[in-house]
Amino acid sequence: MAKLDRRPRTFRFDHDEQIPMRDGTVLRADVQRPDGDGPVPVLLVRTPYGEPFMRQVPVTPLLEAGIAVVVQQCRGTGTSDGDFVPFAHEADDGADTVAWCAAQPWCDGRVGMLGASYSGMAQFAAAAAGAPALRALVPVVTPADYHWGLAYRQGAVQLGQVHNWFVLKSWQQLARAADAGEDVRAEAARLRTALSASGATRAGLPLRQLPMAEELRPAWQDWLDHEQRDAYWTELGYAGRRERIRLPALHIGGWFDIFLDGTLDNFTTMAAAADTEQHLIVGPWSHTDRTGALGELSFGRAASDVATGLERTQIDFLARHLLDRPETTARPAVTLFVMGDNVWRHEDEWPLARTTWTPWYLHPTGDLSPVPPVAGAAPSGFAHDPADPVPTVGGATLMTGGSDGGTGYLPGPRDQRVLDHRSDILRFTGAPLTEDVEVTGPVRVVLHAATSAADTDFTARLVDVWPDGRAMGVTDGIVRARFREGPETAVDTRSGRPYRYVIDLMPTSQVFKAGHRIRLDVASSNFPCYDVNPGNGAPAGTATAADFVVAEQTVFHDASRPSHVILPVIPRHPEGEAT
Repeated sequence: MAKLDRRPRTFRFDHDEQIPMRDGTVLRADVQRPDGDGPVPVLLVRTPYGEPFMRQVPVTPLLEAGIAVVVQQCRGTGTSDGDFVPFAHEADDGADTVAWCAAQPWCDGRVGMLGASYSGMAQFAAAAAGAPALRALVPVVTPADYHWGLAYRQGAVQLGQVHNWFVLKSWQQLARAADAGEDVRAEAARLRTALSASGATRAGLPLRQLPMAEELRPAWQDWLDHEQRDAYWTELGYAGRRERIRLPALHIGGWFDIFLDGTLDNFTTMAAAADTEQHLIVGPWSHTDRTGALGELSFGRAASDVATGLERTQIDFLARHLLDRPETTARPAVTLFVMGDNVWRHEDEWPLARTTWTPWYLHPTGDLSPVPPVAGAAPSGFAHDPADPVPTVGGATLMTGGSDGGTGYLPGPRDQRVLDHRSDILRFTGAPLTEDVEVTGPVRVVLHAATSAADTDFTARLVDVWPDGRAMGVTDGIVRARFREGPETAVDTRSGRPYRYVIDLMPTSQVFKAGHRIRLDVASSNFPCYDVNPGNGAPAGTATAADFVVAEQTVFHDASRPSHVILPVIPRHPEGEAT
């Protein structure tokens, strides 16, 4: 049997190292570094999720590569002092922590950052604030815009993921307070009520009064009170300051991650704004699951982050920029997993330059095709009852559970036939495909519609209908009627008048195989992924069930109002693979 010639190495571990911020608040971090090797660069991770998060960081491979690892608890979380206000302190605290790392005698002055979700946001916040020692970023599943990328999507509250996150953080903050000797029993009892609330109970509203830790209630209510993009969101986020960032970055996302739009926007914005190395990897993954088996489909063994060597890719990227290691093989700008074909593919840009933007039109017969509708075609209609919303079934979600104890709230491609009994969904289906059709890129629905209500939502879902009848969701989106012209201003919605609505579905890379059919579902709710629009025009989170208004919806699809979905079609070779 072969023997490994490995000598033992020693590493130094400092627990709860005190790091002072500019206002005197002390944040704490775990510091692990090679022992006796002289100054080394630092990989910094900032997290609000406490010590267990450190177990997700590839500490040992980084240490073996000669990089120290600093995992810091954000202000007011874990063992760090101060009060936790979501995102409010991450710019200054991040910049101060980078400077502290660079100034340590065991650091050579170079710092990189890595982390997913909130930890990815902490990277951008620090970089945009100005942190000269920063050399590289690895943001994973990270939004770009806290307003229309985290709290809202085209005007609708991203209720499922936002409320679940506030509940998670409430439990963590209560546990922290209990460790400090505070009596949290009353708050814990109120929080259990929120956890046990069913979808129907949550639909009763008002959202502003949902139970959570008192420490987090002001932020929860601020998010609901600021429906429009205003100074609150501009000051809180970094979206408008990313052009200041001149750093190489490795952006990682998933086709079923709720923050996919942000990952893609961060990549394209930084690639356009600076002459720095930018890479993008997108797999058939959700926010937390990168196994390659998601929802009701498995994309094969090659689809997992382990099989694709994602951890090694991150470490190699950091080593190149923190240790000046030469690049052994050229890394493409973009690496995508193409679902349906179930293969990884390298590209030069996003969106793909060879895209053919192809409209498929909705017809009154329920057909979906590239053929435009004719003049005088009759509209379609349905009634939307806010008290009985269409339940969430898969997609880019960040929730747990599902209606009737099922798993519909979990992310990924899920069979939409469980909703076949509902009359408040319009379904437009194409003919069986005679050849493969690849759809890779942003997907947009242009809907000409009218409502009887003072305000309403319109949702759209792209569906892959298999020959055996399965109707697997691919991607979806929503638009709130009064925000149809953008996030800055709510506009009037006069009952009964047709308007043009643009619904941005989450980007995808999906091959609809020969024999399959392309379908588009149109409805007015997707609950609890998004909050229910009460129909009375009230601000988000203020309405009660007594305010609900049934909306009569009309969708037009005639020659002058051609409702359609724009598919980013990628040309294929005769053999079938993409060009």
